[in-house]
Amino acid sequence: MREKGLSVRVYIIVFAVLIGVTAGELELINLPNLARDFVVTTLIGLAVAKAALVVLFFQELKDEPRPLSIVLVVAVVIVTALLSVSFLQLHPFHT
Repeated sequence: MREKGLSVRVYIIVFAVLIGVTAGELELINLPNLARDFVVTTLIGLAVAKAALVVLFFQELKDEPRPLSIVLVVAVVIVTALLSVSFLQLHPFHT
């Protein structure tokens, strides 16, 4: 009898995607003639996507009760907002 949850194949596919994204990040930082801001923004976006995959699949957040998921999402939004404000203070726009 099968337990509730995803098959091993899904976890292997997610793991392969994580490896692929990591390889893409390593290639991105070695590409010449890219703006530093673009590289940093892209790397942060890819890191957030990888973290979401890990949380959803390997920490099985998708199977948790909805209120717990909402608390985590709100916390992530707050942390992202605080980091954005901090980043903007450290790197102000020049007009």
